[in-house]
Amino acid sequence: MQIGMDISIRQTQKLVLTPQMEQALSVLQMGAEELNQCIEEELLSNPMLDSSGEDEKKEIRQSYGEGIRYRARKSNEDEDGQSELNAIADEKSYDTGLKEVLRMQLYAKKVGAKRQRRAEYLIECLEETGYLKIESEELTKSLQITQEELEKEIAFLQQFEPCGVFARDLKECLLLQLKGEDEKTEKLRLLVGNYLNEIAGNKIPQISKETGWTLEETIEVVQDIKKELEPIPGRGYGSETNNFIYPDITIKQDDDGYHVIYNRERIRNLELNREYLSLLSGQYGKEENDYFQEQYQKAQIFIKNIGKREETLRAVTEAIVDYQRTFFERGKAFLKPMNLWDIAQELEIHESTVSRAIRDKYLECRWGIFELKYFFSNKTSEGNHCNVRSLIEEMIKAENKKRPLSDAKIAEQLESRGVRISRRTVAKYREQLSIPNTQRRREYA
Repeated sequence: MQIGMDISIRQTQKLVLTPQMEQALSVLQMGAEELNQCIEEELLSNPMLDSSGEDEKKEIRQSYGEGIRYRARKSNEDEDGQSELNAIADEKSYDTGLKEVLRMQLYAKKVGAKRQRRAEYLIECLEETGYLKIESEELTKSLQITQEELEKEIAFLQQFEPCGVFARDLKECLLLQLKGEDEKTEKLRLLVGNYLNEIAGNKIPQISKETGWTLEETIEVVQDIKKELEPIPGRGYGSETNNFIYPDITIKQDDDGYHVIYNRERIRNLELNREYLSLLSGQYGKEENDYFQEQYQKAQIFIKNIGKREETLRAVTEAIVDYQRTFFERGKAFLKPMNLWDIAQELEIHESTVSRAIRDKYLECRWGIFELKYFFSNKTSEGNHCNVRSLIEEMIKAENKKRPLSDAKIAEQLESRGVRISRRTVAKYREQLSIPNTQRRREYA
């Protein structure tokens, strides 16, 4: 065996991404928020970029909405409870969180320092739903009080609005909302206290038999519970995080067909800074001139890449609309099987480009707002669309509520439409849609 060194020439081909190409790919896959953040960073680092074409945003603040201060009211205000009502109204109008609403009610009351400290701690322990889920043992240990004292503090806070807050479970929450001794309230209290599981299971005949009420009377009381009582007392109050989805693309229809509208107002407007263009004339030293030339080229490339992003996103969306025309005409149940290759072939681009273009992008049409990824799906082994959840949803909406479809029956109807899935798969999709089973969907009147 001979071991030695040799020098040879070998020709190979490989793709080397330039910084400009890397930036183009990165910009393409950015969502609107991420792109705006990137634009902000470029504006700070590159003097050749400017967004002065945008109107300056003015922040409008209500003077009474800033720096809220709590102070004791006059005795005549406290006597009629008006201070608590004003606190609730003001906070609700500003979409403030539940905890802040409760703190305002607490500060509007005249309580001692000890009770206020305990109440503030319990408010902080409250979940956004309005329930107090922390174990009593942990609370008594943290507050260094007895179980009896803890119950008194919780009972005090359970008098606050919204009614039902600081309940430990659903039954307690609903019972807190039932005040009064009239016949209707007594019936509601009876079912809430003893038949919550049966109500959840839609076991109306069993409740009717055990209470001695007629079927119609039982149905009426159960409907009153569902309509008049709030199982989540914290619902409707502001949260610390509000996630809004703004569509990147809007689909409009007229006599000429469907039109893809790119929502450009979501993206900051960029242009070359005209004040700095004069610096490219070479009036400064070589180092300064090289710097300005470099920044000028970077600015041009960045603006060009943002334009390419819009162009690619628009082209991909137009191809999606053409391919999924039946969806846009008739709804979710008519979504066709489609993958990245279908669109890539139509546009004569690579699949990875399509994947980047649809990432974190949203489309708005007559049926709602959808992530662009929604339109891309796989197929079952028989070649049918695997996203049959919309079909199941439509079937259940159209069913006879007195004789709802079983999972097996839904599977049979799907097979008649050419979609072959098992009963268990139907049950899985139904649960993903948060649709109850046959027993719980049945209506008795």
